[in-house]
Amino acid sequence: MKRSWKNTSSAKVAVTLAASIIAVPGMFAQVRNLSQEFPKPPEAQRTLPVEEKLRQVIGDKAAYAASIVQRWQDIAKADDRWDDNFAKDLYDALISLQPETLLAAGEASNYNRLLTIVASNRKTQTVLPRDLVGTKSLGNFRNDLVYTPIAPCRIVDTRNVGGPIAANTTRSFDVDVAPGGNYAFQGGVNIDCGIPNDTLDAVTAIEATVTVTQAGGTGYLTTWAVGFSQPLSSVINYTTGATLAASTIIPVSPGSGNDINVFAGSAGTQVIIDVTGYFAAPLVTPLDCITANSALTPVPVNVYTAVDAVCPVGRTATGGGWFSNEGTLGYPGVWTQSLPGAAYSFNGWRIWVDNQTNGPRNVQAWAVCCRVPGR
Repeated sequence: MKRSWKNTSSAKVAVTLAASIIAVPGMFAQVRNLSQEFPKPPEAQRTLPVEEKLRQVIGDKAAYAASIVQRWQDIAKADDRWDDNFAKDLYDALISLQPETLLAAGEASNYNRLLTIVASNRKTQTVLPRDLVGTKSLGNFRNDLVYTPIAPCRIVDTRNVGGPIAANTTRSFDVDVAPGGNYAFQGGVNIDCGIPNDTLDAVTAIEATVTVTQAGGTGYLTTWAVGFSQPLSSVINYTTGATLAASTIIPVSPGSGNDINVFAGSAGTQVIIDVTGYFAAPLVTPLDCITANSALTPVPVNVYTAVDAVCPVGRTATGGGWFSNEGTLGYPGVWTQSLPGAAYSFNGWRIWVDNQTNGPRNVQAWAVCCRVPGR
């Protein structure tokens, strides 16, 4: 479909991929100065913990979306970008977002950032602390975990503290000491091992090498999270005097105090635990987006011309549009068609320009290029 080119002075028209970006009719055509800054949220709101901000958004999405519209509309009016549909179009786009995406939109520092967040709406949900996780949440406190390897770090050595775990008894140990703390109190190293110790990044399982030595007889070890039922399966089986090691994954009850239990069945033994990695819920990370621009290209008269903005390696084009430095009244004889570069086997955005005026017209293509950050 061809579209008349209007308001070309400092104008950018956003066109988005239908598969991943919601349509916001009437709003995108109003965008001109994408670097215009939002008024910032009150200081008290910016300093709240993330979980508290999410509680507020979940508690009244409508009010939060309306507050974003209110913050932007005054700037839009001052810059002559207001029309009768602006408030409704922007509100409808915001209210459709997931709570964590709506929160990010409310904290966007400029309109380009807000547009990217709205356009790149991903149907995902933050994995929240247990008191916020409901039946409709995507993700679970003990599922959908991300593994992070660490240099092997000793958190338990009963040879140094406590002595052998006696036959048919259980001993509990701490996994996630406070930052700057250490494991010397349970025979481990004098550092914190870099295992997270906070609510949103709570460790829910560890990968560890469990070693038994100086066993008093034939026996076995089982390990499990504090507060849960003891499993029937063993981690390692041993005989008198043996020194044996086995790698395993041990569920953890994160928080203050002890996190894992170790049971020595049938015979006592010294126990050593070296952590080699941990599992935690995915962190809340914003979509990482940049804008890639083509050169400002003079388009000849009656020459159907493609102007391409190409995304860098490692990023994917999620939307795009055009810009011109032409006069404020525009040129009615210029037509554009905006399409994803994937249709032409490149990663970016293409603008087809049909110039039917009396001279060349400058057009610049731009693409929103995004990637999802890892942990």
